[in-house]
Amino acid sequence: MSRPLRIGFFLDGYTLKKVNDYYRNFHRFHSTLDFKSLRVWVEMQAIRYFEGEHFRELEMESHYYHPYANPHQNAVEREGTLRLEQQLISAGYTVHFNKRRIRDGIGPNLSLMEDALLFAMYRKMDAIILLSTQGEYAPLPDRLRLMGIPMLLLGWNFIYPKSKYNVHWKTDSYLRRTCAHYVAMEKVVDRGCCEKASRGFFFQPARKT
Repeated sequence: MSRPLRIGFFLDGYTLKKVNDYYRNFHRFHSTLDFKSLRVWVEMQAIRYFEGEHFRELEMESHYYHPYANPHQNAVEREGTLRLEQQLISAGYTVHFNKRRIRDGIGPNLSLMEDALLFAMYRKMDAIILLSTQGEYAPLPDRLRLMGIPMLLLGWNFIYPKSKYNVHWKTDSYLRRTCAHYVAMEKVVDRGCCEKASRGFFFQPARKT
């Protein structure tokens, strides 16, 4: 009897914040990504990239790593953080807050890399999927490879205006080069939004007015 395909999906909240800021403020739909739709899409990619047809079923653990070291430091942030946390839990994610103190109060949560390695080792994952653009996670693919575990990287490249110049947001080149598979998510999302009457699969539904 074939066993389940075991996948660990790790979502870098710092990257997602930047991506959502871009789609909310500069993308034509002015919306944010839908966590549940993203998770469903990632499950489909796990089957596609890691030979899911050879397994009886899919088991995927989804983990979101919050970028803030102290998300409850004031009432405004606390309300928004609790709302985001509830959305993530409802969509099937486990939420991890940043344990490290960061100079500007926000940055990549490096516990993600430590946990991904531990999950891969002790929970015997078949593959890891990482959503991130950050070079801080660049050592992860090589360390997973030594354990015989491939990694699929979901990254973004986009440009947006800021003051008098354009900001080029890019996936770290080393992280992209060393992973087993890479998906350019800006292209995937745009393809999913081609229908004129729809925001596409990835976005939050439009609010009723």
